[in-house]
Amino acid sequence: MKPEQPAPDQLRAQPFTMEHWGLSLPDVDATAETAHGPLDEGEQRQLVEAHKAVDNARTARWMLGYALEVVRRRRLYRGDGTRTFEQYLDQEHDGMSTSEADRLQKTWRLAQTVQKELGRPLPDSHLHKLRPYAESTSDDEAARAYVALYWAHQNNGVRLVADQVQTKVKEAIAAAHGVADPAARSQAVSSAWTTALMPAPREEATPRSRVEETPSTDPVEAALQALAAARKAIEDAVEDKKARAARSPKTAAEQQNDIRRIGRILAKIKVEGDGTVAAEDDDGLDAEIVDAEIVPNRD
Repeated sequence: MKPEQPAPDQLRAQPFTMEHWGLSLPDVDATAETAHGPLDEGEQRQLVEAHKAVDNARTARWMLGYALEVVRRRRLYRGDGTRTFEQYLDQEHDGMSTSEADRLQKTWRLAQTVQKELGRPLPDSHLHKLRPYAESTSDDEAARAYVALYWAHQNNGVRLVADQVQTKVKEAIAAAHGVADPAARSQAVSSAWTTALMPAPREEATPRSRVEETPSTDPVEAALQALAAARKAIEDAVEDKKARAARSPKTAAEQQNDIRRIGRILAKIKVEGDGTVAAEDDDGLDAEIVDAEIVPNRD
């Protein structure tokens, strides 16, 4: 027996589909012999269409936060009058937690402001690292700061990654330590940000990427130096285009899971000192390692 179909007024509005893009698969795959040199006009158009899919996904992320805020503030979640917001999330958003819904509602304005300023949406990992800056200043100031940092990296041929955003944000906020007046604090944070926009070399992107001339006597520090070298090797490896072309989706998924598993294990390690315990960083290595995304060959 066929399942009962919902009434027309119960159907959800349909999301964007592939028909919204002028992107199509070729009848025959391009090869090194048939596709070489700069992209021609038609290929450029196809690449632009492919980028639309990425930008649409990132834009949809902050639009979800906007939609959740509308539903919550207008109490549209109530349904028959008895449903709670938590029940709405569970039923309509596949069990989304209230903490995730809250985070999306708190960040969508910043994401929208950056997109208007930059002309393209920023990755969700960058948004997460930028949020403390916006909380210390404003969404508009954070958007201008991010765009300046983005173009400083682009103009120097360096790809901006999430841990670099995090490092700059921490440096800027630290400059306003002890400043109580909100206006003065915002000014101090903004001033600190604009004094150091030039990107550091790749191997110096995070404090843990430093290489000392002499081996450290602290075994933890020595292990961290080895870990930094391993991380750079992974980041370089995922950029290998030949390896990417030969990698199957299954292999890519297995490698990505292994990277995430290592990150979760490392994030649980506690470093103890003489009578002290280092504070745990909830923006730990797991999130930073995952930023090196394994891309499979889609063929």
